Amino acid sequence: MKGVFAAAALSLAASEVSAHYIFQQLDIGSTKGSVYQYIRKNTNGNSPVTDLASNDLRCNVGATGSGTDTVTVKAGDSFTFTLDTPVYHQGPTSIYMSKAPSSAASYDGSGGWFKIHDWGATFSGGQASWKLDGSYSFNIPSCVPDGEYLLRISQLGIHNPWPAGIPQFYTSCAQIKVTGGGSASPATVSIPGAFKDTDPGYTANIYNGLTSYTVPGPSVFTCSGGGGGGGSNPQQPAPAPTTTLRTSTVSNPAPTSNPGNGGGSGGCSVVKYGQCGGNGYSGCTACASGSTCSATNEYCKS
Repeated sequence: MKGVFAAAALSLAASEVSAHYIFQQLDIGSTKGSVYQYIRKNTNGNSPVTDLASNDLRCNVGATGSGTDTVTVKAGDSFTFTLDTPVYHQGPTSIYMSKAPSSAASYDGSGGWFKIHDWGATFSGGQASWKLDGSYSFNIPSCVPDGEYLLRISQLGIHNPWPAGIPQFYTSCAQIKVTGGGSASPATVSIPGAFKDTDPGYTANIYNGLTSYTVPGPSVFTCSGGGGGGGSNPQQPAPAPTTTLRTSTVSNPAPTSNPGNGGGSGGCSVVKYGQCGGNGYSGCTACASGSTCSATNEYCKS
Protein backbone atom coordinates (compact mmCIF):
# COMPACT_ATOMS: atom_id res chain seq x y z
CA MET A 1 0.00 0.00 0.00
CA LYS A 2 2.83 2.40 0.83
CA GLY A 3 4.26 1.84 -2.65
CA VAL A 4 0.89 2.65 -4.20
CA PHE A 5 0.73 6.00 -2.39
CA ALA A 6 4.31 6.79 -3.40
CA ALA A 7 3.51 6.08 -7.06
CA ALA A 8 0.41 8.26 -6.83
CA ALA A 9 2.45 11.11 -5.38
CA LEU A 10 4.96 10.85 -8.20
CA SER A 11 2.16 10.84 -10.75
CA LEU A 12 0.66 13.97 -9.18
CA ALA A 13 4.01 15.78 -9.25
CA ALA A 14 4.53 14.93 -12.92
CA SER A 15 1.01 16.09 -13.77
CA GLU A 16 1.52 19.43 -11.99
CA VAL A 17 4.68 20.08 -14.00
CA SER A 18 3.11 19.13 -17.31
CA ALA A 19 0.12 21.36 -16.56
CA HIS A 20 2.23 24.52 -17.02
CA TYR A 21 2.96 26.19 -20.37
CA ILE A 22 5.80 27.77 -22.33
CA PHE A 23 6.13 30.14 -25.29
CA GLN A 24 8.13 28.03 -27.75
CA GLN A 25 7.49 29.26 -31.29
CA LEU A 26 7.83 32.61 -33.09
CA ASP A 27 6.21 33.43 -36.42
CA ILE A 28 6.97 36.58 -38.42
CA GLY A 29 3.92 37.67 -40.39
CA SER A 30 2.77 34.61 -42.33
CA THR A 31 6.23 32.98 -42.10
CA LYS A 32 6.16 30.27 -39.46
CA GLY A 33 9.19 29.35 -37.39
CA SER A 34 9.67 25.90 -35.96
CA VAL A 35 9.67 25.16 -32.23
CA TYR A 36 12.69 26.85 -30.61
CA GLN A 37 14.07 27.94 -33.98
CA TYR A 38 14.06 31.63 -33.02
CA ILE A 39 13.21 31.26 -29.32
CA ARG A 40 15.89 30.43 -26.78
CA LYS A 41 15.30 26.98 -25.33
CA ASN A 42 15.21 26.90 -21.54
CA THR A 43 16.24 24.03 -19.28
CA ASN A 44 13.33 23.94 -16.82
CA GLY A 45 10.67 22.64 -19.20
CA ASN A 46 7.44 24.62 -18.95
CA SER A 47 7.95 25.61 -15.32
CA PRO A 48 7.73 29.28 -14.29
CA VAL A 49 10.30 31.62 -12.74
CA THR A 50 9.32 33.00 -9.32
CA ASP A 51 12.48 34.73 -8.03
CA LEU A 52 12.24 38.49 -8.60
CA ALA A 53 16.00 38.91 -8.14
CA SER A 54 17.01 36.23 -10.65
CA ASN A 55 18.56 36.86 -14.07
CA ASP A 56 16.28 34.04 -15.24
CA LEU A 57 13.45 36.60 -15.31
CA ARG A 58 14.96 37.87 -18.56
CA CYS A 59 14.58 34.81 -20.81
CA ASN A 60 13.97 31.84 -18.45
CA VAL A 61 16.24 29.25 -16.82
CA GLY A 62 19.24 28.20 -18.89
CA ALA A 63 18.02 30.10 -21.97
CA THR A 64 21.09 31.26 -23.93
CA GLY A 65 21.64 32.17 -27.57
CA SER A 66 23.49 28.94 -28.30
CA GLY A 67 21.83 27.06 -31.15
CA THR A 68 19.10 29.71 -31.64
CA ASP A 69 18.62 31.42 -35.01
CA THR A 70 18.03 35.15 -35.34
CA VAL A 71 15.16 36.10 -37.63
CA THR A 72 14.86 39.36 -39.61
CA VAL A 73 11.72 41.42 -39.13
CA LYS A 74 10.85 44.79 -40.62
CA ALA A 75 9.93 47.52 -38.14
CA GLY A 76 6.15 47.81 -38.04
CA ASP A 77 5.55 44.21 -39.08
CA SER A 78 3.68 41.64 -37.01
CA PHE A 79 4.94 38.67 -35.01
CA THR A 80 3.22 35.87 -33.12
CA PHE A 81 4.34 33.87 -30.08
CA THR A 82 2.77 30.42 -29.75
CA LEU A 83 2.71 28.20 -26.65
CA ASP A 84 2.84 24.45 -26.17
CA THR A 85 -0.58 24.68 -24.48
CA PRO A 86 -2.84 27.72 -24.02
CA VAL A 87 -2.39 29.98 -21.02
CA TYR A 88 -4.93 29.20 -18.29
CA HIS A 89 -3.62 30.98 -15.18
CA GLN A 90 -5.23 34.39 -14.74
CA GLY A 91 -2.83 37.30 -15.10
CA PRO A 92 -1.31 39.78 -17.56
CA THR A 93 0.93 39.14 -20.56
CA SER A 94 3.58 41.67 -21.63
CA ILE A 95 6.10 42.03 -24.44
CA TYR A 96 9.50 43.68 -24.04
CA MET A 97 12.48 44.44 -26.28
CA SER A 98 16.16 44.88 -25.44
CA LYS A 99 18.72 46.02 -28.03
CA ALA A 100 21.85 43.91 -28.18
CA PRO A 101 25.21 45.73 -28.27
CA SER A 102 26.26 43.40 -31.11
CA SER A 103 24.51 40.12 -31.94
CA ALA A 104 21.35 38.92 -30.24
CA ALA A 105 22.84 35.42 -29.98
CA SER A 106 25.70 36.67 -27.79
CA TYR A 107 23.57 39.01 -25.66
CA ASP A 108 22.67 38.08 -22.08
CA GLY A 109 19.94 40.68 -21.63
CA SER A 110 21.87 42.67 -19.03
CA GLY A 111 21.18 45.96 -20.85
CA GLY A 112 18.00 48.02 -20.85
CA TRP A 113 14.51 46.70 -21.62
CA PHE A 114 11.41 48.57 -22.79
CA LYS A 115 7.85 47.33 -22.89
CA ILE A 116 5.89 47.51 -26.15
CA HIS A 117 2.57 45.95 -25.15
CA ASP A 118 0.41 44.70 -22.26
CA TRP A 119 -2.60 42.42 -22.21
CA GLY A 120 -4.05 43.19 -18.79
CA ALA A 121 -7.51 42.81 -17.28
CA THR A 122 -10.77 44.26 -18.53
CA PHE A 123 -13.64 44.75 -16.13
CA SER A 124 -17.38 44.49 -16.63
CA GLY A 125 -20.16 43.90 -14.12
CA GLY A 126 -17.77 43.31 -11.24
CA GLN A 127 -15.80 40.70 -13.14
CA ALA A 128 -12.26 40.63 -14.55
CA SER A 129 -11.48 39.07 -17.92
CA TRP A 130 -7.99 38.11 -19.14
CA LYS A 131 -6.61 37.14 -22.54
CA LEU A 132 -5.89 33.45 -22.05
CA ASP A 133 -4.87 32.10 -25.43
CA GLY A 134 -2.56 29.75 -27.29
CA SER A 135 -0.86 32.53 -29.25
CA TYR A 136 -0.17 36.26 -28.86
CA SER A 137 0.40 38.67 -31.75
CA PHE A 138 1.64 42.24 -31.92
CA ASN A 139 3.83 44.50 -34.10
CA ILE A 140 7.41 45.72 -33.83
CA PRO A 141 7.22 49.50 -33.24
CA SER A 142 7.99 51.25 -36.53
CA CYS A 143 10.26 53.83 -34.86
CA VAL A 144 12.76 51.57 -33.06
CA PRO A 145 16.32 51.67 -34.43
CA ASP A 146 17.68 48.95 -36.69
CA GLY A 147 19.72 46.27 -35.00
CA GLU A 148 19.47 42.95 -33.20
CA TYR A 149 17.19 42.56 -30.20
CA LEU A 150 15.88 40.12 -27.66
CA LEU A 151 12.08 40.05 -27.96
CA ARG A 152 10.67 38.92 -24.61
CA ILE A 153 7.16 37.72 -23.85
CA SER A 154 6.11 37.05 -20.27
CA GLN A 155 2.82 35.96 -18.75
CA LEU A 156 2.42 36.52 -15.00
CA GLY A 157 0.18 33.95 -13.32
CA ILE A 158 -1.37 35.57 -10.25
CA HIS A 159 -3.56 32.61 -9.32
CA ASN A 160 -1.59 32.08 -6.08
CA PRO A 161 -2.24 35.38 -4.29
CA TRP A 162 0.75 36.98 -2.55
CA PRO A 163 1.93 36.63 0.22
CA ALA A 164 0.51 33.16 0.91
CA GLY A 165 1.36 32.16 -2.66
CA ILE A 166 3.99 33.25 -5.18
CA PRO A 167 3.06 34.68 -8.59
CA GLN A 168 4.64 32.88 -11.55
CA PHE A 169 6.44 34.31 -14.61
CA TYR A 170 6.15 32.23 -17.80
CA THR A 171 8.85 33.81 -19.95
CA SER A 172 10.61 33.29 -23.29
CA CYS A 173 12.94 35.35 -25.50
CA ALA A 174 13.19 35.37 -29.28
CA GLN A 175 16.20 36.67 -31.23
CA ILE A 176 15.31 39.18 -33.95
CA LYS A 177 17.05 41.58 -36.32
CA VAL A 178 15.04 44.75 -36.98
CA THR A 179 15.36 46.50 -40.35
CA GLY A 180 13.72 49.61 -41.77
CA GLY A 181 13.34 51.18 -38.35
CA GLY A 182 13.59 54.72 -37.01
CA SER A 183 15.60 56.68 -34.47
CA ALA A 184 13.56 56.45 -31.26
CA SER A 185 15.32 56.17 -27.90
CA PRO A 186 12.93 54.37 -25.55
CA ALA A 187 13.52 54.76 -21.82
CA THR A 188 14.57 51.41 -20.36
CA VAL A 189 14.54 49.38 -17.16
CA SER A 190 16.66 46.51 -15.92
CA ILE A 191 15.49 42.92 -15.56
CA PRO A 192 15.68 41.87 -12.79
CA GLY A 193 14.74 45.09 -11.03
CA ALA A 194 11.64 46.07 -13.01
CA PHE A 195 9.30 44.01 -10.80
CA LYS A 196 8.90 44.29 -7.01
CA ASP A 197 6.90 42.33 -4.48
CA THR A 198 5.14 45.58 -3.55
CA ASP A 199 3.77 46.20 -7.05
CA PRO A 200 -0.05 46.20 -6.91
CA GLY A 201 -0.19 44.00 -10.00
CA TYR A 202 2.03 41.46 -8.25
CA THR A 203 0.15 41.41 -4.95
CA ALA A 204 -3.36 41.52 -6.45
CA ASN A 205 -5.85 38.92 -5.23
CA ILE A 206 -8.09 37.85 -8.12
CA TYR A 207 -10.46 36.09 -5.72
CA ASN A 208 -11.24 39.02 -3.43
CA GLY A 209 -12.91 42.15 -4.78
CA LEU A 210 -10.62 42.84 -7.75
CA THR A 211 -12.10 45.90 -9.50
CA SER A 212 -8.98 47.36 -11.16
CA TYR A 213 -5.56 46.10 -12.14
CA THR A 214 -2.14 47.65 -12.84
CA VAL A 215 0.28 45.56 -14.90
CA PRO A 216 3.70 45.31 -13.20
CA GLY A 217 6.71 46.89 -14.86
CA PRO A 218 7.29 50.13 -16.79
CA SER A 219 4.80 52.02 -18.90
CA VAL A 220 4.32 50.88 -22.49
CA PHE A 221 6.55 52.55 -25.08
CA THR A 222 4.81 53.86 -28.19
CA CYS A 223 6.22 55.73 -31.17
CA SER A 224 3.67 58.49 -30.69
CA GLY A 225 3.66 58.81 -26.92
CA GLY A 226 7.04 57.83 -25.52
CA GLY A 227 6.93 55.69 -22.39
CA GLY A 228 9.07 52.72 -21.46
CA GLY A 229 10.60 54.21 -18.32
CA GLY A 230 10.14 53.33 -14.69
CA GLY A 231 6.83 53.14 -12.93
CA SER A 232 3.80 50.95 -13.26
CA ASN A 233 1.53 50.82 -16.26
CA PRO A 234 -2.22 51.25 -15.73
CA GLN A 235 -4.30 48.99 -17.94
CA GLN A 236 -4.72 50.41 -21.44
CA PRO A 237 -7.07 49.34 -24.24
CA ALA A 238 -5.29 46.99 -26.63
CA PRO A 239 -5.30 47.39 -30.41
CA ALA A 240 -7.42 45.00 -32.41
CA PRO A 241 -5.81 41.55 -32.09
CA THR A 242 -4.79 39.47 -35.07
CA THR A 243 -5.82 36.24 -33.38
CA THR A 244 -9.08 35.03 -31.88
CA LEU A 245 -9.14 35.71 -28.15
CA ARG A 246 -10.04 33.12 -25.56
CA THR A 247 -10.77 34.94 -22.31
CA SER A 248 -11.39 33.77 -18.79
CA THR A 249 -13.72 35.59 -16.43
CA VAL A 250 -13.12 35.65 -12.69
CA SER A 251 -15.86 36.50 -10.21
CA ASN A 252 -14.72 38.91 -7.54
CA PRO A 253 -16.65 38.25 -4.32
CA ALA A 254 -14.41 37.42 -1.36
CA PRO A 255 -14.18 33.74 -0.35
CA THR A 256 -16.35 32.60 2.54
CA SER A 257 -14.86 31.62 5.87
CA ASN A 258 -14.87 28.05 4.59
CA PRO A 259 -13.21 28.21 1.16
CA GLY A 260 -12.82 24.46 1.07
CA ASN A 261 -16.50 23.80 0.55
CA GLY A 262 -15.99 22.19 -2.86
CA GLY A 263 -19.05 22.80 -4.97
CA GLY A 264 -21.16 24.02 -2.03
CA SER A 265 -23.36 27.06 -2.05
CA GLY A 266 -22.13 30.56 -1.29
CA GLY A 267 -18.64 32.04 -1.61
CA CYS A 268 -16.66 32.46 -4.82
CA SER A 269 -16.07 30.03 -7.65
CA VAL A 270 -13.17 29.28 -9.98
CA VAL A 271 -13.61 29.47 -13.75
CA LYS A 272 -12.87 26.55 -16.02
CA TYR A 273 -9.08 25.98 -16.19
CA GLY A 274 -8.53 28.19 -13.15
CA GLN A 275 -6.60 26.84 -10.17
CA CYS A 276 -8.65 25.31 -7.37
CA GLY A 277 -5.96 23.70 -5.19
CA GLY A 278 -2.27 22.96 -4.74
CA ASN A 279 0.61 23.80 -2.40
CA GLY A 280 0.30 27.27 -0.89
CA TYR A 281 -3.03 27.90 -2.63
CA SER A 282 -5.48 30.01 -0.60
CA GLY A 283 -8.19 30.91 -3.11
CA CYS A 284 -11.57 29.48 -3.98
CA THR A 285 -12.01 25.74 -4.28
CA ALA A 286 -15.54 25.69 -5.68
CA CYS A 287 -15.59 25.34 -9.48
CA ALA A 288 -17.98 27.14 -11.80
CA SER A 289 -21.14 25.30 -12.73
CA GLY A 290 -20.43 22.40 -15.07
CA SER A 291 -16.80 22.00 -13.96
CA THR A 292 -15.06 19.94 -11.32
CA CYS A 293 -11.65 20.20 -9.63
CA SER A 294 -9.18 17.56 -10.87
CA ALA A 295 -6.82 16.16 -8.23
CA THR A 296 -4.12 15.35 -10.78
CA ASN A 297 -3.36 18.89 -11.91
CA GLU A 298 -5.73 20.91 -9.69
CA TYR A 299 -7.55 23.01 -12.22
CA CYS A 300 -11.25 23.20 -13.01
CA LYS A 301 -12.37 21.22 -16.03
CA SER A 302 -15.51 19.81 -17.57
